Order: sequence, then structure tokens, then C-alpha cells
Amino acid sequence: MIFGFNTDVKYEDTVYHVQSEAHPSTQTLLTTIFVQGRCVGKKSASYAELTQLPDYSEEKMHAMLKEQHRIVLEALRDGYIDHVIAAGSSE
Repeated sequence: MIFGFNTDVKYEDTVYHVQSEAHPSTQTLLTTIFVQGRCVGKKSASYAELTQLPDYSEEKMHAMLKEQHRIVLEALRDGYIDHVIAAGSSE
């Protein structure tokens, strides 16, 4: 099952579309930020270590994805788009 979130956030005169999804084949969580259909930034995180824990579940991975999505949304709402884009990958 593929988990994902899609949210539009307006900051000043720009609407950002934020899309977060899990990629099980690479055990990566990817959040992509779009403006008018063009990718302007990405944030990724590996959840490979999480899968090695005895209490790993898809629900825990989903919670991690939800938190990553929330963090990016809050940064955009607060006007920190450059910080989000500069942060890039946390793998």
C-alpha cells in the first residue's frame, strides 16, 4: 500500500503544492514541493533503520511520513521556503 498526502499552502502570492509519499522499494519518504506544476524543492528521509526495529509497522512509517509532511507545511506557512529547499535530503 502506498501512503501519501497532498496539501496546497499559500504564502504571500504563491501557492505551493506539497506532495508526500512513501517509496517502499527504496525505503524512502519523499516530500516534493511544486509551484504551478514545477518542482521547486524536495525533502527525503530514509526509514530503512525503522524497518529493523522489532516494533516496526506500516503505521509507524505512516506516522513518520505524516510528521515530515507537517514540518514542510509549517515551514512554508512561516515563510521558510528557502530553508526547506536547502535542507533537501536527510538520508
